[in-house]
Amino acid sequence: MKKNILKFSFLAILALSLFGGVSILINETKPSPTQVSETQKTTISLSIQDVYEAKQIIIAEGETVLTVLEKLNQEDSQLTLSTKTYKGLGVLVEGIGTHKNGTDKKYWQYKVNGVMPQIGADQYTLKSGDSIEWFFATSKE
Repeated sequence: MKKNILKFSFLAILALSLFGGVSILINETKPSPTQVSETQKTTISLSIQDVYEAKQIIIAEGETVLTVLEKLNQEDSQLTLSTKTYKGLGVLVEGIGTHKNGTDKKYWQYKVNGVMPQIGADQYTLKSGDSIEWFFATSKE
């Protein structure tokens, strides 16, 4: 009887040890939620005429040029972003700070990595290291 109890105790301890070891191994190889979110974050540079000069911003994967502006607008009262949605075209930035579209025939425009995209800011998905420049100028630039 004592042999059976000893065998059972030994097997129980062995099973718990193996289960615990496997559990620790699984938990160590699984990335934690913070590790996942950290890998999905990246940095971009943002310049906005009369507001920011090469401001470094951490963004999440999949953010657009517009979502970056919208987030900053909530954090920074100096930005004062105004937008308008046009059916079939998307969202147009109509004002940033004190500059409003149409003043002196100037409009808000943007470049990513020195190139003016042919899509709206709400459709341009950013990548790590992108450099965004917003400028207020006539359409000839």
